[in-house]
Amino acid sequence: MKMNIKPAFRYQFSSFLKGSIVVYLVLIIIVASFMVGTLYISPDSTSVVSFTGYSITAAIFLFVMGIVNIRGDLRLCLQYGVSRRTTFVSELLAILSASVILAAAGELLTGITQVLSTGNSKFFVADLYQLIYVGPDIASLTFSQHLLSTLFNTSLTFCACLFGMLFSLMFWRLNKVWTVIAAISIPVLFNAVPLLLSKAGVDLTPFVNWIASSPFCFVLFFLLLAALFGIIDWLLLRRANIK
Repeated sequence: MKMNIKPAFRYQFSSFLKGSIVVYLVLIIIVASFMVGTLYISPDSTSVVSFTGYSITAAIFLFVMGIVNIRGDLRLCLQYGVSRRTTFVSELLAILSASVILAAAGELLTGITQVLSTGNSKFFVADLYQLIYVGPDIASLTFSQHLLSTLFNTSLTFCACLFGMLFSLMFWRLNKVWTVIAAISIPVLFNAVPLLLSKAGVDLTPFVNWIASSPFCFVLFFLLLAALFGIIDWLLLRRANIK
């Protein structure tokens, strides 16, 4: 079956792009406010202000977008005769594009801020990649390190969005009783599973060390996790009862 992806992709990507722009502008305002307040308004203050939450913020944003977008996108596409498969593939491409753009924009924001705050120890800006694999003592990243950070953040945000889609599609398939059961069970499982693993004596240190050994290990793990979520998403979506 031939898929006409372009129209569906343009519509879906526009939603992700608009939301990404809003979130990015808010983060720019936050970073600029921290910088101005630290370096210019209170230059004699001895406190240190740090901003290290860009990748986590982007991941949370795309997780929420994964929850709220898929149902409306699927309904609208089906009304215009777009198949479920085409809708799903174009949604994946839109998510991947938004993830890459957000990751690249984050490196631009981090890089510019680090250059502007060079030599000032009272304002610290870094992202998750730098904190894990480079170290907080490094004032700024090289170009190759920024590329690795972009890849790092892309894998993280892409996986987070597909995870959000899984929640949305799962609750779509469940009836009212199972929706309530699932809603109660999910937070319980998130807290109970680590506790049970600890009680069972499962040592996750080798896995954590493997993730921390290289950014490519991190990227590989989250891409494999995203592939698993994507398969489950498709299985849920292809049989969803759409009204």
